Amino acid sequence: MIHRAILLALLTVPLVAAAPAKGPATRPLTCAVPVQKGDTAASLKKRYGTQARAMKIHAAEGEMVDGMALWPNDPARRIDVFFSENPGKRVETIRITGDKSRWRIGGLGIGSNLDAVLKANGRPVRVGGFGWDYGGGVDPRGGKLAKWPGGCRIGLVMDVGPDVANPPDNVMGDGVSMGSSSQALRAARPVVTKVFISWP
Repeated sequence: MIHRAILLALLTVPLVAAAPAKGPATRPLTCAVPVQKGDTAASLKKRYGTQARAMKIHAAEGEMVDGMALWPNDPARRIDVFFSENPGKRVETIRITGDKSRWRIGGLGIGSNLDAVLKANGRPVRVGGFGWDYGGGVDPRGGKLAKWPGGCRIGLVMDVGPDVANPPDNVMGDGVSMGSSSQALRAARPVVTKVFISWP
């Protein structure tokens, strides 16, 4: 089951398929870099200074919540940060989006294809139907993404590949759940459009 904080964040950006970013070298993302378990708004501000900006960010169903953006003006590095509701504002989830993002964890990032997801997870996955608010969520089915080395969880959202003009009808919509061997899913050539890191 997808972590609650990840579900909260799934609705933030329209699910537009992204091609792999071009430009600067990829940036390694881990369970501890650039954000780690136990971080708070204060610790991130201390570590990153003006590159950690408290701001409203998109959350569930278009709602704007108090959060933070790291490197807010750099599309290659930007990370959105969601906090728990406790007074210390402990980090709950971070989110990577945008086709210019260069962050990669376990070889995965914006634009990664289904085979890359399977390789990182180490076992089959299920993918939710595309084209709606909660669409494209990846269920790791107990694979490595559910507990990554370092203790975090990787959550992914995929969408129809940018080179697919007419995806099969049976990959779209609420209530659709596709195994990673599904011919229809393969025909949609899905790519990762959002990456989430959370700390159970």
